Amino acid sequence: MQTIPTQEWQSLPEHAQQEIIDFFLFLKQKYANNGDAIETQAFSNHSAQQVEDWLGSEEDDVWK
Repeated sequence: MQTIPTQEWQSLPEHAQQEIIDFFLFLKQKYANNGDAIETQAFSNHSAQQVEDWLGSEEDDVWK
């Protein structure tokens, strides 16, 4: 298994670190064997609907 060195992790902007954590939590939920696939699917659909918003220039201004 590959790991992320602390120096590399800390070199990322805080919002990028949060994106990685969010993605990890998403994958953890997706692969959990708890029979909750419907909730994961709903989360995925919600995220997909936000892509256009995330790509907008207004979103860029928020993260500056």
